[in-house]
Amino acid sequence: LEIPFAVSSLRLACGFADFGKSASGVDSGHGNGGIGNSMLKPQQMASVMPDDGEGRPAASGGFWTLKYYQPLFDVDTLQVLTRLKASLLPRPRGVFFDLISTTPDLYGPFWIATTLIFSMAITGNLASFFAFKPTEANPKWTYNFNQLTLAGSVVYSYVTVLPLLLWLLLRYYEAGKRLVDILCIYGYTLGIFVPISVLCVLPSDILRWLLVLVGGGISGVFLLSNFHAHFSDCFPYGESEAKRKMYILLGGMCFFHVLLLFLFKLYFFHYQ
Repeated sequence: LEIPFAVSSLRLACGFADFGKSASGVDSGHGNGGIGNSMLKPQQMASVMPDDGEGRPAASGGFWTLKYYQPLFDVDTLQVLTRLKASLLPRPRGVFFDLISTTPDLYGPFWIATTLIFSMAITGNLASFFAFKPTEANPKWTYNFNQLTLAGSVVYSYVTVLPLLLWLLLRYYEAGKRLVDILCIYGYTLGIFVPISVLCVLPSDILRWLLVLVGGGISGVFLLSNFHAHFSDCFPYGESEAKRKMYILLGGMCFFHVLLLFLFKLYFFHYQ
């Protein structure tokens, strides 16, 4: 009679010991019958710290709140520099989407676009000041505030409206891509034009054309190569309809990119 009673007491003691370990977070989840094994189940952990499916906590609240967009700005300087470097040194087959697959951000694109806007406005007026020659009709140089307004309209439209239209087309052609990924790559595409806008202060129209063409070529290869790789996975080769969809999408992206280059050169990087 004493032996069963001792065994029961031992089992009860082990149950309380397992509860203490689980409650403190030390237990690895093994063992059966312990009271602490049922304290924090995976479903309960998900409700305490929800996950966005990409390995990091998801933001709480609706899309109209700032917390909803907080994970998109949760990046460090090293991540931004790595992605900026990838946009300046594009590879033949784009891997940028793989680079941002788990942690896409809007922090880098926002500051790249904003820096480019102010850079073009400041350097444009600075170059205009250096090239100014007073005449009887125009004896005094004046600052052109319209450049800042137009630069903001062009750049912000390129990194917001155009990606949104492309995202809708991709959904229509069943080649879906997350909107945040498209916004991210379009933002980093403009990174190379920040130093180019500074160099275009130099009083040489040939040099300005050369800089704009080089920057447009590098950014165009970066943009189109990444989307071409994505389209190749979505549209199988050998099908005429798939090729037609790919050419329509890539052709439209190329057209708007070339249009952006001409706007940059003819309005912002052209001084009399």
